[in-house]
Amino acid sequence: MKNKALVLDLDDTLYAEIDFLYSGYKHISMRLEPENWKPLFDHLVELYHRGENTFKYLTDKYQIELSILLEWYRYHSPDIKLFKHTWEILNNLRKDYKLAVITDGRSITQRNKLKALNLEEILDFVVISEEIGSEKPDPRNFLAVQDALQCQKYIYIGDNPQKDFVSPNKLGWETICLRDKGDNIHKQDFNIHSEFLPHFYISEWTELIAVL
Repeated sequence: MKNKALVLDLDDTLYAEIDFLYSGYKHISMRLEPENWKPLFDHLVELYHRGENTFKYLTDKYQIELSILLEWYRYHSPDIKLFKHTWEILNNLRKDYKLAVITDGRSITQRNKLKALNLEEILDFVVISEEIGSEKPDPRNFLAVQDALQCQKYIYIGDNPQKDFVSPNKLGWETICLRDKGDNIHKQDFNIHSEFLPHFYISEWTELIAVL
């Protein structure tokens, strides 16, 4: 029986969240300009990187309700991929570890991501904030994993020091941070109280085995 659990954040830990954003922009562009979507997509990406409000641009230009755009963005089937080597590593580790995900966001959005990444088949448990009614760093999200998996040891991998590590640290879990290479949606700030910091840092998924 497996008595160890590897618990994972989703966005910017298992895949690049910026790819979900690009996928959403592409979906919207194809809905609004089906015959020639690429120029609109490129412009949305440009606006985003300039720090401008892409959705305001779209509502003004196309006279479309914001709620419709947000529905398209949040609930589309995303074109995203796991970080390099992640699938092989997780597939090997599942021989010795139970696998779980703790993620914040809307249920449909996050489950569409898990489906696109083909993770549903290897996960033993999933916690999504909208489904449980609380967001990280609320300890309830982590306690739900403990209650479900009943393991002796828990290891958590995330990327956001503001909310990912403080609760599992207090629960006695080992915590690992995947460092941002400059593309993360939420930039990492490690100049915070030590209780919010992870025990270990990795820059690539291939470094994980040496830490476990």
